[in-house]
Amino acid sequence: MSLHLSDSLPALHLTFSGGDFNEYRLRQGRVEFRANQGAWRVLYEEDVHLHFVLHTEVAKWLKEHSGNTDGVIGGDDTNSLS
Repeated sequence: MSLHLSDSLPALHLTFSGGDFNEYRLRQGRVEFRANQGAWRVLYEEDVHLHFVLHTEVAKWLKEHSGNTDGVIGGDDTNSLS
């Protein structure tokens, strides 16, 4: 797995063996995800929290770019970063 951080919008690009990849970005206070150049979708709060519980690269990246350390994004299911 390799990491690539974008210089524009806060974004994370994870590359896996076989050429597959996932991208994550912060947009309008929300965490968005897409796989292999598919459509972007907003991650549910539970999905974001799971990254924090599992101490994934996504959780580390979110801590750096959102100031969030507890794995809770927003106060409802809209996933806004507060």
